[in-house]
Amino acid sequence: MNLVIQHKDTVMPCVPDGPSCPAGIHAWNHASGPDGLYNTPDDCPHCSCYCAPASISMIAQFRGMLGVKIQQDDIYDNGKSVGELAVGDVLLSTHGVGMFDGSGGMATEVQLSFTWAVGPFTQHDFSAMNPNGPMTPLKLAQYIVLGHPVLWLDHGGFPKNQSTSYPSLTDRQFEGHAKVISGYDDNETQLDTTDDLCLIYDPWPEYSDLSILPKNATKGPGNSFDPYWLPLKDVNLGDIADIYLVDNFPDIPEFQDAVIPIAAMMIIGVMVIRSRSRRDER
Repeated sequence: MNLVIQHKDTVMPCVPDGPSCPAGIHAWNHASGPDGLYNTPDDCPHCSCYCAPASISMIAQFRGMLGVKIQQDDIYDNGKSVGELAVGDVLLSTHGVGMFDGSGGMATEVQLSFTWAVGPFTQHDFSAMNPNGPMTPLKLAQYIVLGHPVLWLDHGGFPKNQSTSYPSLTDRQFEGHAKVISGYDDNETQLDTTDDLCLIYDPWPEYSDLSILPKNATKGPGNSFDPYWLPLKDVNLGDIADIYLVDNFPDIPEFQDAVIPIAAMMIIGVMVIRSRSRRDER
């Protein structure tokens, strides 16, 4: 998995209602704006709200996609429908204001972008209409072991210093901060999930830019600030607002020997994810 930081990454023009931003590729840490400070009035709306396109780009790259399928502007343009003049018209007419995922009856823009860039997916949430049910520690560990990074749409999990203007407070209640879960560590306590850790690839640039970590996180592989390890309890799979998308690519065969029998998993309710190393990273 390669970390992708959220930012406007093509010369696709932006023509919103009001002033347009300069067409072109923005710096990887442009969410802080020209003054270099996060959460100030000059923060770029695209770079402040492109967490979903960046996270989808990570998974698309992992699956071998190329060209427009891994470009954030194109991913956004081919999924954003609310306020856009036309989906996929190579024109950013909403100024990168963020994407809805169906919460509150809003459009399923993230899902449309995921399908366009990666392909079909399985969605886990607490909706009574969703036969896949919510994400569980068992399911999450199994996905990771079998080579499926998980797109986590974390409602209420916005970065601390994200712009106060983008997304708007009205839209923010229907949006979330997108991240990718790409590793799992059971801390050698196979029957106890309370100390489990998830490896998070977070597209928000501040962590790497300022060498800081989100609350309760610890450094990731190679002493990195991003990706970082986050306790499973802080991922909070019981949050009824959160949504998880998992691609439907075939399992990676080399990892299948790390999965214990399904019957045993259902009995103990946890997953043995011990593989070739203590921390199983994809």
